[in-house]
Amino acid sequence: MTQRIKPPRPTWAKWLWGGGAALLVAVIVVAAFVVVPAISEANRTCGAGVEERGENSECIGTTDGEFVFSPDLADVENRIHQENTETVGSGKPYVTIAVLLPMTLTDHDILSREWVRHQLEGAYVAQHRANKTQSWGSVPLIRLLLANPGSQLKQWEPVVDDLIGRTGADRIVGVTGIGLSLDTARGAIQKLSDHRVPVVASHLAADEFSQIPGFLRVSPTSSTYGSSMAGYVKPTAHTATVVQDQNPGDLYPKTLATAFTKTFADATHRIVGRTESYDSSLPGIENTFLQMMPNICGDNPDVVYFAGREDHLKSFVAQLAQRPCLDKHLTVLTGDLAQVGPPGPEMRRGLQANVTVLAPGLAHPQAWRDHPESFNKAAVASFEEPGCDGCFTAVFPRERLDDGIAILAHDALLTVVWAIRGIPRVSPEQVTAQDVLQARNRLHGQSAVPGASGMISFDDRGDPVNKAVPILKVRLDATPEFVELYVPAG
Repeated sequence: MTQRIKPPRPTWAKWLWGGGAALLVAVIVVAAFVVVPAISEANRTCGAGVEERGENSECIGTTDGEFVFSPDLADVENRIHQENTETVGSGKPYVTIAVLLPMTLTDHDILSREWVRHQLEGAYVAQHRANKTQSWGSVPLIRLLLANPGSQLKQWEPVVDDLIGRTGADRIVGVTGIGLSLDTARGAIQKLSDHRVPVVASHLAADEFSQIPGFLRVSPTSSTYGSSMAGYVKPTAHTATVVQDQNPGDLYPKTLATAFTKTFADATHRIVGRTESYDSSLPGIENTFLQMMPNICGDNPDVVYFAGREDHLKSFVAQLAQRPCLDKHLTVLTGDLAQVGPPGPEMRRGLQANVTVLAPGLAHPQAWRDHPESFNKAAVASFEEPGCDGCFTAVFPRERLDDGIAILAHDALLTVVWAIRGIPRVSPEQVTAQDVLQARNRLHGQSAVPGASGMISFDDRGDPVNKAVPILKVRLDATPEFVELYVPAG
């Protein structure tokens, strides 16, 4: 029998199975440590300047509009990106303003996607008008950066660090947006303040933020909301019961309740019963509201002041349909109605149970028509003007203005532009964040900001003084109705 002749083993095989095996294993191990993390890191990158972070794997970071945080933001982000591209390519001097907002929301957020979208739309309209018209001067031009700290601003630290690092190369002169009276928002503002970067909040009410140097807000404070409603109802109401959220992480409700009580109570007006409390950080809110109903009826108030967030207001009003005293008309007052659209079926049943809900709004287009003397025509023209192709109603024809969000976002950006273009003896190429900090001290009296929400004159704490607020009424099948323009006493 012929024996087959086996060919000699290749040299590489001898190396593999011989002494070279250890080296090959070492190479594979090293590759695993280098390549796998690189692949993992690549998967965590959402786009330029934006990374996946947090327990909800949100895309956190900063973009000029090229990266889209959410499909419903695509239109406005594309417009901002185009405006930015034209600004940078114009050859004219420009500065950068960052819009810091939670743009990736989760089930735990008290904000709506519409709220976020309206913030960006208002900022875009102000940017476009600042760059394309001479209503507020002409240079420097304005570039926007969109900074997303994620749900409830929980990832604010890396985003704020990034913005601070960009103040030189990107010429960031201010930050707008924020929008939530939370401890995370306070941390973000405080750190920006520590690095001498001014912040102009669009929709932020808690009074505690006024303690931070370099901070401005264009919205009324919680105190203004509370005192305005108290002043508005005092001619017709003499007793009130307070319902208050005790959530330790939310600064807004306590300030509302304190301001309302301080303004309402006097020799002929009183708070009846003890404060009916709930904690929005705990489950079972609807059960708690239901359990309040007998006491609310027993106290027999002329009005109930609800010091809490709008999403909880809806639940509270819904439970009023179960109160024992359905025959008594009840007026519920609260803070702003920025996110209350047409009520759902539960809230509708509450309203139909002999209930009226009134609240101050942020801004309202009907106020422009009923009280034109109280508003700057050029600012209002940013939103509605015959034949204007760059106004809000032309660019975003399907969006609503009566929540006031886009109007305040516009005014926050306008405040920075007004400060920048009013700085004396500084060339447009040399404007810095510190120049804006200096200029903020002059934004009062005759140099007030001509906002679309009204003239904005800031006090030394950065709060708007005697700013008119629209009083709104919740309707059954539509967005809140404009009732009156209320100007707090000086």
